[in-house]
Amino acid sequence: MTLVPPGSGDPELSVVMVTYGAWALAEQAVAALVANTDRPFELIVVDNRSDDETRRRLSELGNARVIFNEENHGFGPATNQGAEKARGEYLLLLNTDAFVHPGWVEPLLEALQQDAIGAVVPRLLHTDGSLQDAGTLLAQDGTVHVYGDGDDPDRLCYRFRRIVDLGTAACMLIRRSTFAALGGFDDRFAPAYYEDADLCLRLAQHGLKVLYEPRSTVTHVRYGSGGLDDAAALSALHRRLFVARWGSRLIGRPWTFVSVTEQAVIMARDAPASPRVLVCAPAGDPGAARLAQVLLECWPFARVTWAIGTQTADDRDISPWLSIGVDVVNQADPSWLDERLFHDDLVVLGDKLDARLLSALDRTQPQAPQVNLSELDDLPEMRSPVLPLLVAAGIAPPIL
Repeated sequence: MTLVPPGSGDPELSVVMVTYGAWALAEQAVAALVANTDRPFELIVVDNRSDDETRRRLSELGNARVIFNEENHGFGPATNQGAEKARGEYLLLLNTDAFVHPGWVEPLLEALQQDAIGAVVPRLLHTDGSLQDAGTLLAQDGTVHVYGDGDDPDRLCYRFRRIVDLGTAACMLIRRSTFAALGGFDDRFAPAYYEDADLCLRLAQHGLKVLYEPRSTVTHVRYGSGGLDDAAALSALHRRLFVARWGSRLIGRPWTFVSVTEQAVIMARDAPASPRVLVCAPAGDPGAARLAQVLLECWPFARVTWAIGTQTADDRDISPWLSIGVDVVNQADPSWLDERLFHDDLVVLGDKLDARLLSALDRTQPQAPQVNLSELDDLPEMRSPVLPLLVAAGIAPPIL
């Protein structure tokens, strides 16, 4: 048992859950948390006037702090109540219908060791094992696109970590001090919806980023504690409030996700990333590996896309690159570039590339300077030729 009883010292991690009925799901969520969390943590449950059965069962929950509200204050305000009682350095916001998997916590804690990261969210799965959310995308009108919903979670495009505009509060890790400094969730989004989007943009306003970390996995029963019709009505209402507040910060995103194209999805996914560099070379190419490393050292939040030109990919070769944020594309047919028109700032070419790929690059990325990888590979210090190329392409000076 890793659950730290109240009054037994300050744990590293405080978990805040808000209940509103649905005890069967909440019980599973707590059981998964206890079974799959290796670090000591405290559990704080805030109940928003649930049914008698849920309240009775919560009162029997050992080693947890339970706050019983006499009315439904909504998700955001109740979460704030729980956060005020937290003692841990890190605060996990966890829905009662979210079930953590083994090994979930270490990647999230590791991410928050970077000063620039304000919050981090895991990969969410549906109960059937399909992908639910690999980072939610925002449009200018406040509509959202849940990236990857219903797809195969093992596709490479969902397995690299990246900065996102919006991380869902179904499962979000944040420093307790950061959450407190921001004032927690805004009560104006009560009872629910868009409070997490608002929090993420307030983090960005303060120079902090939200990271999607797919090495951490959580199963989420979407709308497990509320009806779909109520969710749609509340979401539409709070979307207008959200856009009125943040519309100016959404410039450059797609206008809407009401009718979505793959081009708009990729544009929104990569909007927070700069510069964007496309490297075309085999997976084991040492020059491409060096280049990817240099780029991410200098621009930690760049989008480095490594097109390995094959439909097979050995995890032993590519997993280290996915874990540091490299977008690995393993499609032999270059038609995937048609979804990324005018997307990249620089294209780096390896040797013996397929003529179809070269033609597709000329057609879809005419704006991007091209450089041969072989011209960089023999140089002792790769920063010297690469960085001026990016600066000449209009990219801001690197972080050195």
